[in-house]
Amino acid sequence: MAEIVRHRTPFYGQRSATAPATCAQRHMWNLIQRQLPDASFYDVSHWAGLPPHAAVPDVLAVLSELVGHYEALRTAFGPGPDGTLTQRVPRSGSFETEIATTGPGEDPRDVLRAWRRRMRQTAFDLTTAPLFRAMVVVADGAPVLAAFHVSHLAADLMSLRHLAAELTRLLAARTTGRPAPPPAAFRQPVEQAGYERSPRGQALLARSRAYWRDQLATAPATMFPTLAARADRAAEPGVPDRYSAVMDSRAAFLALPVLAGRWRVSTSAVLLTAVATLLGRRAGLPVCTLRLLAANRFAPELRVAVANLHQEVPVTIDLTGGSVPALARRAFAACTTAYANGLYDPDHAEELLRAAERERGTGISLSCCFNDIRAAHETRGGGHPAPAHAVRAALAETVVTRHAFTEGEDFFLVADDEEPGWLRLVLNADTRAFPPPEVHTFLRDIERLLVEHVEDAPQQTRMAGRSA
Repeated sequence: MAEIVRHRTPFYGQRSATAPATCAQRHMWNLIQRQLPDASFYDVSHWAGLPPHAAVPDVLAVLSELVGHYEALRTAFGPGPDGTLTQRVPRSGSFETEIATTGPGEDPRDVLRAWRRRMRQTAFDLTTAPLFRAMVVVADGAPVLAAFHVSHLAADLMSLRHLAAELTRLLAARTTGRPAPPPAAFRQPVEQAGYERSPRGQALLARSRAYWRDQLATAPATMFPTLAARADRAAEPGVPDRYSAVMDSRAAFLALPVLAGRWRVSTSAVLLTAVATLLGRRAGLPVCTLRLLAANRFAPELRVAVANLHQEVPVTIDLTGGSVPALARRAFAACTTAYANGLYDPDHAEELLRAAERERGTGISLSCCFNDIRAAHETRGGGHPAPAHAVRAALAETVVTRHAFTEGEDFFLVADDEEPGWLRLVLNADTRAFPPPEVHTFLRDIERLLVEHVEDAPQQTRMAGRSA
């Protein structure tokens, strides 16, 4: 078992600051408040392999530099004098770092996994900065891995991926004695809050408000009519309220770029097309409405920002008429529009939802989420796509098992590509809508549909006419 030593690592920034929270911070704050007392539910972690010749003091020094440089990592939150959410950035302080030295024959990744489990069980105090913890794994006398764990209020997954790249870049420069190139220009969250209150920011928020109004006018009341009919009924005896399963599929991984290239859309749009089609069939609806997670990094100064920028935005996909490629391109266009309106005021969105419910005389459930967190989810097809027979053969390697992931939604699908060469899909569902065996079946159906479309080339059939 690894030997663990805990440190308090100091940090120093260029300023202290207080500002209103950004739209994304308020959006995440609202989500966390609904999840309490389990505030750690929305924490995010990531890790990086370390370059050779670094020593533990080097790693700690770079971690300190990063926390001092990126204000989001040393921000606390709480109500301001007027009751609205406020971000408070201290100039200096310290964060917890664990140095874990592996035992004989111990895999550093096992140490990493154990640390991540412990971090998920240790909630941050959101009113006390920093909302950031780190770990360094030492094997054979040298640091080999570093990991970050943050509250989602502080940073999103794209931020941590950038942070990992910055850590390795700065360490490589430090250990070779070369000066590190200056980081790319980026926007701090305090400046983002100011931008959102500027005339240009207000114009973007007004546009997204109109988008929400249009979406709420066309979205079905629910994608799960049977669940709505049984809303007051508990799950069957012995069946949990929520159930999650995970599918690791090499066949789906191979199929996505083939279809993306053929249909001239992103691989994410291909996956979303399959998911929306299956959900629409299941509900007997001609459209499918889901929430997408928008990265909100269109501006150059936000592409390498470290902050929580993501918000969840609805999208409605028309499933009627046309060929499968036409449906995929409609889905791609709809997603592009949704992402363009991903920055919005969460309070305004809530007001619009309640107004639409009053106008319809019924509740509107947007509790159906598609979250593609793959590092390359917006890629198109290219390179050397796998032949259909290889995609079909890979089905034999697919594994579907129960998963510990839980999310308080009727339907929450996460796509990940952390394991090279594989697509991982995690589906969490309300068992009144999806009994546990059907969660497994739905994941298999996504894979099957993708493989069938690869084999359909060059002649495409209508997706709406295919049997589920």
